[in-house]
Amino acid sequence: MLLQAFYIKSLDEIDTVNLPAGEIQARKIAKTVSVIPTFIIYALFLPLLMILHFCHQPTQEKVQIIIFYFLLKPIRWLCYKIIFFICHPFVTGN
Repeated sequence: MLLQAFYIKSLDEIDTVNLPAGEIQARKIAKTVSVIPTFIIYALFLPLLMILHFCHQPTQEKVQIIIFYFLLKPIRWLCYKIIFFICHPFVTGN
């Protein structure tokens, strides 16, 4: 299960009915592996969020929104696309 901050509907919900098996497998691999760099970036900013949580709650919430929506989700999307681009030819054989 993913953290809500890492969830992107277009990446995490795979259409298993209309896609071939090779593409489904490539998307699942890309979905799983794209979380790793996202979590590393999240772990780098977590101490800042914890300090802001204890010092000034409203600032922490604003910084958290900025980090989640303008940093984590684009990084996950970009990693997903790169991994899918690399993995797709190997899995499908094309």
